Amino acid sequence: MRRKVTFTPDRYLRKIWQLGNYDVSPDGRLLAYSANKGEQWSVYVMELRTKREKPLLESDQSIVQPEFSPDGRWLAVQSDFEGDENYNIYVTPAAGGSARKVTDTRWDSASPRWSPDGKRIAFLSNRDGDRDNVFVVDTQGGEAKQLTNVDDIVTEIAWRPDGKSVAFSAGVGLHDYVGLVDLNGRMEKVVDFPESESSIGGDAGPPAPWSADGANLAFVSNVHDHLDIGVLDLRRRRVRWLVQSKWDKSRPLWSPDGKRIAFLENRDGNIQLKTISAAGGGARAVSSTKGSASHAAWHPKGRGLFYLHSTFTRPDRLIANLGGTNRTVVDSLQAKLPKEELADGKLVRYRTFDGRQIPAWLFLPRKDRSRGAALISPHGGPESQTVNEWYIRPEFLVAQGFTVLAPNYRGGTGYGRAWRRLSDQDLGGADMEDIIAGGRWLVKNGYCAPDRLGAIGTSYGGYAVAHILEKAPDLWAVGVSVVGYFNWMTATTNERGYLQRYDRQKMGHPDTDADRFRKYSPIYFLDSIRAPVLFTGGAHDPRCPVTEARAMVEEMQKMGKTVDYLEFPDEGHSPRKMSNQIRLHERAIEWLTRYLRDA
Repeated sequence: MRRKVTFTPDRYLRKIWQLGNYDVSPDGRLLAYSANKGEQWSVYVMELRTKREKPLLESDQSIVQPEFSPDGRWLAVQSDFEGDENYNIYVTPAAGGSARKVTDTRWDSASPRWSPDGKRIAFLSNRDGDRDNVFVVDTQGGEAKQLTNVDDIVTEIAWRPDGKSVAFSAGVGLHDYVGLVDLNGRMEKVVDFPESESSIGGDAGPPAPWSADGANLAFVSNVHDHLDIGVLDLRRRRVRWLVQSKWDKSRPLWSPDGKRIAFLENRDGNIQLKTISAAGGGARAVSSTKGSASHAAWHPKGRGLFYLHSTFTRPDRLIANLGGTNRTVVDSLQAKLPKEELADGKLVRYRTFDGRQIPAWLFLPRKDRSRGAALISPHGGPESQTVNEWYIRPEFLVAQGFTVLAPNYRGGTGYGRAWRRLSDQDLGGADMEDIIAGGRWLVKNGYCAPDRLGAIGTSYGGYAVAHILEKAPDLWAVGVSVVGYFNWMTATTNERGYLQRYDRQKMGHPDTDADRFRKYSPIYFLDSIRAPVLFTGGAHDPRCPVTEARAMVEEMQKMGKTVDYLEFPDEGHSPRKMSNQIRLHERAIEWLTRYLRDA
């Protein structure tokens, strides 16, 4: 008989805060950070010396992305309605008080960035034809001015130190480039290598690619296959490469004194924060080689770096590395974890149908806790990667006795441009075979019996679950598809503009590539699905419209398939409210354990 499970969603989700973006005031005294500490995301302001803190604003809607004004007196934040990702920007006193709405449209206005003189805020908005472009607005509000006018989706922005122009990243994963636009809308591409992708950041958090004098711009590019760190001299228009290696790198951050550049380096799913001399050489490690650093930022006075860090078994901490010493500033873990119920991921590789080796993370329960069943868990994206960071779903499943395999299938990130491009014009093809090969590897190596294998995934991973269930129906005993899409024809018509742009580049157009779209759409092959499936959806989801899951459930019910459905009327692409997160995890666990009972 297996031991009792204590690591359950109802007991632990509210005891582990979720941490997001943060900013430090220009004088280094205050920290503003976004977190979900119990029910909804909000922003908190902390005195770094005393650690005294208070919530900045109270709302039943999520409040995220805090950024201090140059004088430290104000904070810009953004908020949307029930996860619809149509944000508006607010400005509020850093000391607390009423918020002033700076943008007020039904379109998305996000990623607020203060100008160096504090008079303007640059932001991204899709208000022009559902294309994300750069806008600026006076901090007192009023009519926003559009600076860029490109079909290529703008994803990141960073003011030049003189406040006369803004650097930006544009693109959706194919032929991305770095541009520069001034306040009159004059734009130029400044980093644009053929058949490759470049950006000023490439990781969560506001980018900081500028040298203090504005003469040099740091960037990342995969022109050499893996993402490397380069520096562009704007006056001479010369590029020099600071870091080149077989590992993908991201988020170059210029130190305030201009002497060093920090960056993140991804080594097989462990992401380390490092710094290097701006002249080249003298690389130093800041974070551990194990686990994942993210959201890195320099102390405003250049005294060191802040970053988030976690591992598969250790939730996020916001760490300050000042003077070479790490100090935890905010710890998301508010209770002792039952470590005997958790599992550290083990990096494995298995051979897929064409001989390629697929890297994957394997999570094993202790023998006295195993139920003799296994789950494949494909990541979303698809241009993403399962890395060694706090990821609570596998830990809940391992606690229930499941073995979990999270494959980093072709087309994902972390392994260079050539690996990512393998899925061009083939999303739902060979990448699905990679995932199926992972399931067969689990059975072949004795991690479960042939009839005790399931699948669970979110977003593109939710699409993948439905697709592999119909492509290899005899392999699967159960599936859970969270906020997926299932019909390329309808999904690419109804989704957010930046995703339409991605799909057009990556897969084609429904008018000219209908055969391909049909071939890779699970909804046309429902007769092949034999496993019981739980689908979930969010009523305000702009990425995978809820109509996709509803259609699957309706058609499967007509065919007499075993199917169930959970919809969140007050959420978007994934639940943010903690009560809804608990419902989602509990429902998924109940469904999986119903069809994969103890051996």
